[in-house]
Amino acid sequence: MDYTKKTELRIMSHNIWCGPVYNRDLHMRDIYMRYLPDVLGLQEMTPNLYQSRIIDLLSPEYELLTHKEAEGFTDNTPLLIRRGMFDVIDHGWHLFTGLNNSKTKSLAWAVLRRKSDGMEFGAISTHFWWQGGPESDLARVSDVDQMMTYVNYMKYKYNVPVVAMGDWNCRIGSLPYRRAYEWGGLDTRICATEFSHLTGTHHPYAVLNEETKEYENGPAPKGSQLTSIDHIFLFGHEGFDVKEYRVVLEQDALDVSDHCPIYIDCNLKTLPELPSKPRTQWIPVETK
Repeated sequence: MDYTKKTELRIMSHNIWCGPVYNRDLHMRDIYMRYLPDVLGLQEMTPNLYQSRIIDLLSPEYELLTHKEAEGFTDNTPLLIRRGMFDVIDHGWHLFTGLNNSKTKSLAWAVLRRKSDGMEFGAISTHFWWQGGPESDLARVSDVDQMMTYVNYMKYKYNVPVVAMGDWNCRIGSLPYRRAYEWGGLDTRICATEFSHLTGTHHPYAVLNEETKEYENGPAPKGSQLTSIDHIFLFGHEGFDVKEYRVVLEQDALDVSDHCPIYIDCNLKTLPELPSKPRTQWIPVETK
């Protein structure tokens, strides 16, 4: 397989599973170094993962963004960026209010300026509430609405397009998924112009080999993209030219987590300037 970027920018999201680490951190390092995303959003980065080797293994290539808002908490949804590639203009972290198991559902956000050409964009890594049922769907709708506070802050303060990625714990067409569309979001599966990998993203766990302490034989996701619960959305999609959306299905990726990494290859485009003052009154159009 050709791992070369099809565009100037690669953005990847991965729920890495909070279970026992063993050598999963080594395999995750191999996956990320093979694909070399420029921005990497992780989910389920629990204390045992922070205590593993993964951050040190990635440190030659990646900088972990830390946020003052996350002090005293665990940032379960960290953003990592390629070293020397971006200036960090602004950044932060938010713990979702409402249903939130062990304070693991959060988002990290950042406004990044690419050093090579000055192009700017916003990025969010997030993990929504996980259980099923109507109450949980409403909790995820609330998560979307809270996320949009940060999307709109980045869009209107910095006039940048925003990519929001992560484990949303909801399928295509669900209530929270539709809520993101109501806010003007666009699923990158739809807008990829050259390739869109239309498969699921979530699958059963690999099996631990007790002798080698390696996870093995993780199965590929079944079904189509309609079963996906991991998503990459664009807000201000006019600022992105998405060439490819892909689900990583190689065996080492299937073995390290019950979620496949997903990524987009895209180019950045300049957004038109926003009006300095938002319109506060509707002015009807005269008709003759």
